[in-house]
Amino acid sequence: MLYKLNCNTIYYNIMREILSVSIGTKLKKKLNTAAKKYKTTKSDIVVNAVEKYLASMDFQVVREKLMPYAKKKGILTDKDIYNAKNL
Repeated sequence: MLYKLNCNTIYYNIMREILSVSIGTKLKKKLNTAAKKYKTTKSDIVVNAVEKYLASMDFQVVREKLMPYAKKKGILTDKDIYNAKNL
C-alpha cells in the first residue's frame, strides 16, 4: 500500500517506531512553529531532517575516500570538476 505524507516523501508499508530525543526549549518552539507553518507533523520534520543529515554524512565519507584521487588529477574545487574534460 502506498502512503503519501506531508513532507513530500513516499513511504511503502509504513513501519514506524517511537524514538525519544531530548531537544532544547528554543528548538522545540521552532519545531512547533514550523509544523504549523508548513502544515505537517513534528515527526515528519524530524524524520526528514534525520534522513538528510544521514545522507550528508554518507556523502562526506565517500568524498573523503575520493579526495586523494581527485587531488592527483588536480581537482580541488567544484569549479575544477566542471572544467575537467577527462575524469
